[in-house]
Amino acid sequence: MARHRVKVPKKRRNHLPLRLNLLFFIVFILFATLIFRLGVVQIVNGELIAREVQKTESSKIKYEVPRGKIYDRNGQVLADTISNYSVMYRRSQVTKTEERLDVAIKLAEIVDVPEKDRKVTERDRKDYWIAIDPERSQERVQKLLADLPEEERAALSNQDVDQLLLDSITEAEITFDDATEEIIAIKHNMESGYALDPQVIKIGASPKEMALIEENLELLPGVSVEPYYQRDYPFGETFQSFLGSYRQIPAEQRASYQAKGYGLNDRVGTSYLEQQYEDVLRGTPAYDVFTTYKGEPVGEPTRVSGNPGKDIILSTDIEFQKEIDEILKKAIRAGRSGSPNFDRAFAVVMNPQTGELLALSGQELDYETNEFKDVSTGTVLRASQIGSTIKGATVAFGLEEEVIQPGEYIYDTPIRIGSSLKSSYRNMGNINDLDALALSSNIYMFQIALRLADYYSTGQIVGDNVTEAFNTMEHYYKQFGLGIETGIDLPYESIGFRSVPDRVTLLMDMSIGQFISYTPIQLAQYTSTLANGGYRIQPHLLKEIIEPGSLDESNKQVVSTFQPNALNKVDIRDEFIQRARQGFRQGVESGTSRILQQTGITAAGKTGTAQAIAEGPDGQAKRNANGEPIKTLNSNHVGWAPYDDPEIAWAIIMPGLEAEGINTRVAHDIMKAYFDLEDVQAQLQ
Repeated sequence: MARHRVKVPKKRRNHLPLRLNLLFFIVFILFATLIFRLGVVQIVNGELIAREVQKTESSKIKYEVPRGKIYDRNGQVLADTISNYSVMYRRSQVTKTEERLDVAIKLAEIVDVPEKDRKVTERDRKDYWIAIDPERSQERVQKLLADLPEEERAALSNQDVDQLLLDSITEAEITFDDATEEIIAIKHNMESGYALDPQVIKIGASPKEMALIEENLELLPGVSVEPYYQRDYPFGETFQSFLGSYRQIPAEQRASYQAKGYGLNDRVGTSYLEQQYEDVLRGTPAYDVFTTYKGEPVGEPTRVSGNPGKDIILSTDIEFQKEIDEILKKAIRAGRSGSPNFDRAFAVVMNPQTGELLALSGQELDYETNEFKDVSTGTVLRASQIGSTIKGATVAFGLEEEVIQPGEYIYDTPIRIGSSLKSSYRNMGNINDLDALALSSNIYMFQIALRLADYYSTGQIVGDNVTEAFNTMEHYYKQFGLGIETGIDLPYESIGFRSVPDRVTLLMDMSIGQFISYTPIQLAQYTSTLANGGYRIQPHLLKEIIEPGSLDESNKQVVSTFQPNALNKVDIRDEFIQRARQGFRQGVESGTSRILQQTGITAAGKTGTAQAIAEGPDGQAKRNANGEPIKTLNSNHVGWAPYDDPEIAWAIIMPGLEAEGINTRVAHDIMKAYFDLEDVQAQLQ
């Protein structure tokens, strides 16, 4: 019987652990490789790669937008924005000197830059001499270095070497013809600002120049023709000084403007309203944002739209301003014959209820040319002695301090203090407070000052009582706006000239508007405070801010409106303010301002004559042959109308005017101009 072999199946081997181990090993190798590569990247090549990454960055090119316009209260354009297509240049961060020189040479063949517009320095000419022939420059450097002792040569920095070369270039070597000078001027403009900032090559390119540039853009990298916005003044010099300047950022202000995001070549308002409302008028520039690699643009830029500056409407009436200018010119010519030192006059007209400034005028006659110059900014910058116009405040605080009583009579006769004899322009006899204002009594005011200093009890000409009285008087005058900033919306204003009297006679002078000087705008604020019943209103030129181009009433978009702002209420009882007002009214009815009755409008007014020193155009005292200051008079006037519900208050200062009546005539003419009326003198007779 055959034996059968039984086959026992073999146990199958499990290969899974082997495969897992193999997989883990492979993963380990990959991780090890990755870690190794990261180490190489970070440790060996980290700095190099970081530099490469930094070469790729986001950059932007800025484009100007139109600056906001400035209008008068009636919508007439005072400062317009016009565009001139102009040649501009923007250099990249990596543009080399020789590349810029090449562009400048090519541009000079296309663009005509007038000689008056060229800004070329000696350094520009030397830089050109170096750039035009680098090999010659290098040979010069090597020769200069070879002539130096070895120790001295080794101590030189690169900057020292550059300066050595510059110093070696002679004047003869940088004397160029006109064509070369134009190339240097263009190169100077191309290098004036930061990379990517627009540099103006020529303002107002001709059609031919623009066409040639467009045809040759590939040969002129960085060059473009763009709108360049400029200011235009339709009314010429009238009120232009208050509009201010708009120009490139002054060197001393660059740091502060750069901190605000401005470019080196940006233009800003640098004075008066342009400066005050820079943030409103400027707008938001447009940008092309793009990526650069190693300083060169990569791909197409993304345009970020800008917004033009907002427009502003002023409280000023330009036609009224022109009339006031002419009134002052006429007065200066009329007063010259009897007043050899009278060559300028100032007038401020404002609404005493709202503080809106309707006109700020200053005119000065040039002796040599017999032509007038606009000096309107003197209304906020030049201080003069205001004379008797201050007496309203003096009477009001005298009543408040109870050194006089309403209706109290004082005998107007000269007073002797030590060696000084003080008097009014005439002896007026027995007068009360209203008469003192209407007739302009000095003695009445002197008595207020003397009583305030307790002079009659102590008999002291100097001492603490004088100082305390001065502090009291100054305290009240400041509440009216005299001797402090008025708050006018301008970058700067004068607070006048302050001095501390050291004897009672100077305190007396102060009570009649002598000794201390004030500006026309301060005098106007003081007058307005009396006119409105005791509120010191902030004077302002801004009326409204509107969206650009929305002046038309049908689509006017008002951003903000200047609201009347009472800075303080005078700390004097209302009945005493009214007493001073009545005295000014009486001055028109029966006093020194009677001419204002001819207008037919109820008004209040006060004349003021002050002894002063004649000043020249530079503001310095005029002197006679012996070197002594020349004495003269200031003739002034303040007032308001209508009396009960005033629409205007005015302040007139006429330094050097010694003739009588002209100051009140100017006030009369201002009323006629504002109310647009004819005299009613015939009806008054």
